[in-house]
Amino acid sequence: MKSSHSATQDATALSLGLGAWSVYFIAKLLLSWQGTLNFHPLPNLAFALLLLIPVAGKIRLRIRAALALLAGAALLYHDSWLPPPETALQQLSTLKGFSLHYLLDLAGRVLSLSLLTGAVILLCGYWLLSRYLRLGTLVMIALLGVSGRQLWQDRAPASPAVAADSAAAPAAGGQSAPQTPDQQLATFFKNEGQRMVKFQGPLADPGFDVLLLHICSLSWDDLRTIGMDQHPLLGRFDFLFSNFNSATPYSGPAALRVLRASCGQPKHSELYQSASKDCYLFENLAALGFKTELTLNHDGSFDDFLKQIRTDGRLNQPLMSQQGLPVGLRSFDNSPIYSDYAVLNRWLEQRQQDGNAHVAAYYNTISLHDGNRIPNAPGLNTMDSYKYRANRLFADLNQFIDQLEKSHRKLILVLVPEHGAALRGDKQQFSGLREIPTPHITIVPAAIKVIGGQGHPGQTRIDQPSSYLAVSTILSRMMNKSPFGADYQPAEFARDLPTTPYVSESASSIVMQNGKRFLLQQDGGDWTDYPVQ
Repeated sequence: MKSSHSATQDATALSLGLGAWSVYFIAKLLLSWQGTLNFHPLPNLAFALLLLIPVAGKIRLRIRAALALLAGAALLYHDSWLPPPETALQQLSTLKGFSLHYLLDLAGRVLSLSLLTGAVILLCGYWLLSRYLRLGTLVMIALLGVSGRQLWQDRAPASPAVAADSAAAPAAGGQSAPQTPDQQLATFFKNEGQRMVKFQGPLADPGFDVLLLHICSLSWDDLRTIGMDQHPLLGRFDFLFSNFNSATPYSGPAALRVLRASCGQPKHSELYQSASKDCYLFENLAALGFKTELTLNHDGSFDDFLKQIRTDGRLNQPLMSQQGLPVGLRSFDNSPIYSDYAVLNRWLEQRQQDGNAHVAAYYNTISLHDGNRIPNAPGLNTMDSYKYRANRLFADLNQFIDQLEKSHRKLILVLVPEHGAALRGDKQQFSGLREIPTPHITIVPAAIKVIGGQGHPGQTRIDQPSSYLAVSTILSRMMNKSPFGADYQPAEFARDLPTTPYVSESASSIVMQNGKRFLLQQDGGDWTDYPVQ
């Protein structure tokens, strides 16, 4: 016969309920209600039911506890907005290049004071209420309720997020039928695959250059966050895009997209496949007689950026020498970042000694990249550091434009940011995280300025949804009709520009505008509403 003590232990083991796991599910439900977690009701209900299965014996209890911890962590990751595990593991390899200071800064964004305070309040509240209420029972009721609602929504013909604002497609008999998000996306890529801008000669002007400034980590949302969206530099450009979609949250794909600006928007996976030679902007310019050049204010080694430009972007040119340039910043991996003005001014000096009639140059700057350190201003927080570096970059560009105007060179200056810095973050992604390509990250201030001409026009603002094809269209028109005459009017070159519906991609996520909503698909799964604050 068992002793009363061992019988009590067995009874405790057999009557084991959710226990402290209630805190896990309560936290998830609260974060889901806040919009910070992409809660999946049915898997969480199944996990809770498994936890309720009684287990007897210390060894079995320990095994079950260990397995439950692993399963709970995996389910929490599944419920997060983070990229799929295989993508995250690939990105973890880049952490070895991060400085300790940057890693600590990232950790501080994840483990924020508000998050830690909320955790303390939740734990204290659980400890107090569990003495008077059966919280496990209340948690199970809540999980059953949200799971039942999910099943009901899945059985409905179409959820409001998908159908209410969906695009219409022609149907039989001239009627229009609502498209599913998958159909809308397929139609988008089919239409984009048929679009191309032709660059045809002869050139309308005997001597001028094209300089493309490709700026990392600069979006309209970033500028509004630091109060620089009305900066005088932006007012100096002849064309300013207020709704330009860079279509990607990362530098490598951004470079490939701008280098393939002469064709419609391809899928992310197609960026690393060969396309028609007519798609490559700098090959188009080279065919018209432009000498193509490549310059950066960094070494281009991180994430094989320079290699991608040369191989997949077909800009296989030697990098302009960086020997002796002043170092303005240090990157998150401690590599040097050279002064933007110094790099651009060196390019201009070398250009003035070059006898070619036409030069097309690509310049990439990472001065605004997250984690950069300012040698003479240590200790700044993320927001203040970004504003300091943005002011410096804009001052350098202003100074360079002044220098161009003094040189009386005929030049078309094209400014296209790669993506934003996600400076503000949102409920789904903390500041600096850019895996989900939201409008706050990919709507960027693209602009074009004609320098050295006789005209002094006002600015033309382009507000319709646009992307690289619009910039390429303006450039192609300037090849055939000179913008350097006294009669130059930007509005003429901006007439009937191609518009591009909002679709942005990373390796694992797609964000697509659907009426007034934005829909998110991760790793080929279901489409969900993504709240854009």
